[in-house]
Amino acid sequence: MSFMNFLTQGKPQQSTSSTLTTSQVPQYLSDYLYRLMSGAYSAAQEEYQPYSGPRIAPFTQDQLKAFEATREAVGAYKPALGAAEEAASKAAGLSPTTAAQPYFQQAAQTVPGVIGEYMNPYQEQVLNRMGDIAQRQLREKIMPELGDQFIRAGQFGSTRQQELAGRAVRDVGEGLSAAIGEQLSKGYTAAGQQAQEDLRRLASVGQAAGQLTGTEMGTLGTLAGVQAGLGQKEQALGLQGAGALETIGMTQEQRNQRNLDLAYQDFLRQTQYPKEQIRFLNEAIRGLPSGGTTTAGQTVGSGQTYSASPLAQLASAGLSAAAIGNLLK
Repeated sequence: MSFMNFLTQGKPQQSTSSTLTTSQVPQYLSDYLYRLMSGAYSAAQEEYQPYSGPRIAPFTQDQLKAFEATREAVGAYKPALGAAEEAASKAAGLSPTTAAQPYFQQAAQTVPGVIGEYMNPYQEQVLNRMGDIAQRQLREKIMPELGDQFIRAGQFGSTRQQELAGRAVRDVGEGLSAAIGEQLSKGYTAAGQQAQEDLRRLASVGQAAGQLTGTEMGTLGTLAGVQAGLGQKEQALGLQGAGALETIGMTQEQRNQRNLDLAYQDFLRQTQYPKEQIRFLNEAIRGLPSGGTTTAGQTVGSGQTYSASPLAQLASAGLSAAAIGNLLK
């Protein structure tokens, strides 16, 4: 081989062979897959469907009544408690000592200090009346009789008449004084006994007033406790009734909520139904044999082809020293 042939002609390539194998899917399976992919694509193109139904069950009428009953029961104790406070305040304002004190003060007076109050009515009604009677007796009976005697004797206006008249006045006055003194003594004794009795009665009345006031205080205190207890009981019963209503309402609400949840779950199943069908169809063909036909072909090279010549390699390598060295090798 000449040097030029060496530069212009490449080395001959070795002969090669290749095999091409193709598989054909059966028509029924190809159609099945096409429809499956078309359905999946259509399902993917569907817009989001918001749920327009209610999701949360509202409060029932029993629950609303329970709420209102609870509000009323919360303040149910106030009237009874107000009455209890009033009774307790009234009881606190009472004092047995204060109630009895005026009577004890009057009962503490002495008989001589109050006996004049009893003697004045006695004097006006008895002693003054005795004086009036004595004067009237002297004026209407004694003196006229004495005058008549001296007139019959023809000595009217005489010294003897005047003397006897003076004696009559003296005797009546002395008798009246003695009677008045006796009556004063009896009246003073009676007035003293009456005053002493009244003072003892005042002391007893004071003691009774103190006891009654103490009893009233205890009664008011007991009443205040009863009223406060009634207020608490009324509130407790009201709250208990409201709780029963609320329990009924909660049972109804839970049932209503289950109905709403069931409707929402039905909606979700309805919207997911096409996608579930696609998944079912996709899973149905998994693992099945395709049943297709296979075609094999073979290609054999002639071996008359050549690699690039040294000059072509130099041109592509840019005539570099490394490329020339490789060619020479």
